Amino acid sequence: MNKKMLNRILLLFALIMIFAGCSHLHQIAERKIPDDMVYIPAGWFDMGSSESDGRIGFNIGVDEVPKHKVFVSTFYIDRYEVTNAQFRDFLNDTANPYRPSHWEEHDTFTKGEEEHPVVDVDWLDGYSYCKWAGKRLPAEAEWEKAARGTDSRLYPWGNELGSGYANTLEEGRRWTVPVGSYPKDISPYGVYDMAGNVREWVDGRYDIYPGNNVDPQHYSGAYRILRGGSYEVPLYRYARTASRHAIASTIATRGHNWHSNFDHGFRCAKTP
Repeated sequence: MNKKMLNRILLLFALIMIFAGCSHLHQIAERKIPDDMVYIPAGWFDMGSSESDGRIGFNIGVDEVPKHKVFVSTFYIDRYEVTNAQFRDFLNDTANPYRPSHWEEHDTFTKGEEEHPVVDVDWLDGYSYCKWAGKRLPAEAEWEKAARGTDSRLYPWGNELGSGYANTLEEGRRWTVPVGSYPKDISPYGVYDMAGNVREWVDGRYDIYPGNNVDPQHYSGAYRILRGGSYEVPLYRYARTASRHAIASTIATRGHNWHSNFDHGFRCAKTP
């Protein structure tokens, strides 16, 4: 093969690669992201906590270890938590007689709280709503990746702490606020309120992470998982551990329950 022929082959190969790349970019540009949802790309991320995060001690964070690599496929997730108005539409459309207990006086939520996240809903309420909306509850790993990205940060916005970052106990509001009210409480992908406002139901049952050496009897398959902080949860506190403080709430924080509460809400996900 002479040099001229080789150059032609290399040029043809380069043109094919350029065309393939443009086609891929076009596909991305043409991807229809559902309204009010965020695209989360496939890939690996660090899930959970390690000793170096300052989370472990006096049973704080024992269900978050060890930190481990998890691969998550492409998915969409709601930009905001599901609101009272959205949940009311679901109840009305499905002729569902259930009403959160604080709606009972007027059969609906307090006037002016249309855009507040719905609360006093259990896991099945969230599951049913997402199915009605053509979506699903996010898996626990999906939720955490959407909240922290791929750089193993402690909070959606990074690693620093400060006032006014999220609707947590320190803010003193003691109730929900309209979704997206805290612009700093946003993840690397553009998802809001994952550190505060309400804790969120995710799909799956509460269990230990691979490699966790805590007694399995500490867990129960009867519990469902809650992720994120809320207006009732402190963003941080100090506890006497091995001469260091323990952060009370981070992206890796796990909760578990089987019934509703006034700081339990949810958001939905969707597979492309």
